[in-house]
Amino acid sequence: MKDYHTHEPAPCGGFLCSVTREDWPRVAAAPGMTPCFGIHPAHVAGADPAELAFELDEWLTRYPAADVGECGLDGTERCRDSLAEQELLLHIQLGAAYRHDRMAHLHSAGARARLLELLRERKRLGTLPRVLLHAWSGSHEMAREFLSLGAVFSVGLRELLHPKATERYARIPAGRLFPETDDHPENRERTLELLHALRPDIC
Repeated sequence: MKDYHTHEPAPCGGFLCSVTREDWPRVAAAPGMTPCFGIHPAHVAGADPAELAFELDEWLTRYPAADVGECGLDGTERCRDSLAEQELLLHIQLGAAYRHDRMAHLHSAGARARLLELLRERKRLGTLPRVLLHAWSGSHEMAREFLSLGAVFSVGLRELLHPKATERYARIPAGRLFPETDDHPENRERTLELLHALRPDIC
């Protein structure tokens, strides 16, 4: 089963996400992977919004199979001071994903409620792209809200080892929950093993 969120090429294939603009050539060149072009919310400092909008459109046109990401919001202590900049760049990236009919691969640490608000507003305006929330660790109630917007989720070893894993993931519909390795490709087999034990209908 392919890796739905990774930063390193995977032998099984999957979605190879960038975190900075400088990553884009690397992810584009990786064989057997779906490249994802974006700017991670932890790396928004110094990013030029107009330049991002232009270049992201250009790269998505050049790579018609590519997705957008990793992008999103990070409200944790290390990043919360840049939330205004994060939101601006996120809207640019979501807009590009919508226009090019690509999936946006979203980071939501410490900012799930605000991210939900932004996605709901885009749904209301008719400009919501397909979205995947990676490293999902929210409650089932919060997952239901994102599911109502068409979202899918990916989880890795850290999430599956959490004491609340069964509560969080047992009721997410098949076809809406997928495995990821994020920064730890060495965890792939254990991740698949745990996900299969919890949800044999998925993998």
